[in-house]
Amino acid sequence: MNERKRGFATDPKKILRELVALPSVHPEADTVGTVPGEAAMAAWMAAHLQALGADVATSLIAPGRPSVVGVFEPGRKARATVAFAPHLDTVGVRGMSVPAFTLTEKAGRLHGRGACDTKGPTAAWLAALGAWLESAARRRSDIRWVIAATAGEEQGSLGAQALVQAGFCADFAVALEPTDLKVVHAAKGVLRLWIEVPGRSAHGAKPERGDNAVYRALPLVQALKDELSPWLAAQRHPVLGGCSLNLGVLQGGGELNLVPALCRIGLDIRLHPDCPAAEVRRRIARLVARHAPRAKTILHRAGPAFVTEKSEPWARRLRSAGRGWAGADWFCDANIFAAHGTPAVAFGPGSMRQAHTQDEFIIERELRAGAAAFGQIMRMPAPGA
Repeated sequence: MNERKRGFATDPKKILRELVALPSVHPEADTVGTVPGEAAMAAWMAAHLQALGADVATSLIAPGRPSVVGVFEPGRKARATVAFAPHLDTVGVRGMSVPAFTLTEKAGRLHGRGACDTKGPTAAWLAALGAWLESAARRRSDIRWVIAATAGEEQGSLGAQALVQAGFCADFAVALEPTDLKVVHAAKGVLRLWIEVPGRSAHGAKPERGDNAVYRALPLVQALKDELSPWLAAQRHPVLGGCSLNLGVLQGGGELNLVPALCRIGLDIRLHPDCPAAEVRRRIARLVARHAPRAKTILHRAGPAFVTEKSEPWARRLRSAGRGWAGADWFCDANIFAAHGTPAVAFGPGSMRQAHTQDEFIIERELRAGAAAFGQIMRMPAPGA
């Protein structure tokens, strides 16, 4: 390792500055002139990990959209494989009140797109890794450390899905997310649906000649609010609480002088393990049949909930380095790893309240606290050692 890399690799703020400077907006976002995709971030990650001595492989989820997996083998026979999984992509930057791709310091806050979600947690872990590689703990280690940097997390964990489908697994996985250094051991799943209600177009001056799709949709919208939403809220889980329904999109028509021929309803439903998506879809189908029988329901996205028990040995070790336990309403790559047999949690410095915001930031002392926490977990022996 050259001298510049040695000093740089252990400073989370310097690492974060470079990561924020690399636009990695996911392709479905409003990029406002930036190059979408994760290619530059993936190239940086691969080069950085190789310089630190990892065996590195990349895989594509789409042209120009690679995920990166780096493996650090221990000097002894590996007793466990532990994966840390940041995502390479960010949301878009329209309307940001701070420079999107320049790390800007204000009163102890480090601003920029991804500074919180999730380049800050990534920088903290990479700094801890750099310090661990220079320590005596590395020579004593019997743990295989893996970094699985995924593309497409903001669009439905596409990179994590591709990795597990290709056989990726570990004894434990940590999705690097801003959790205030709490161990998120449970998170809700997601079910997103489009409901398309048809009508018939006509001139706005003769609305009786058409069939207004928005009017057709309104009874269904009311039923979703009055019947499905309360039922979901009443389905309680001991860790994750109730389920929820958000009607996030209602689209109908395009011009004032035309009768709308189609109305689209977009639903975002958050579920826990005791409330299966199949049952929710059956209830929606009954409401559609009753209130908008000609409508078509289209699955946009589905992802599983997960609960990793607090007794899981690696989760307990991470908890000892962090600030307690938490559950989450949001979805991340931990859901995917857990659903495919790898015990998983989400963990990292920074607050989810800042994720995706106009002035996104991470507090510098929290960034450094995250590096210290990751360093602590890397110095611990494997369970049972």
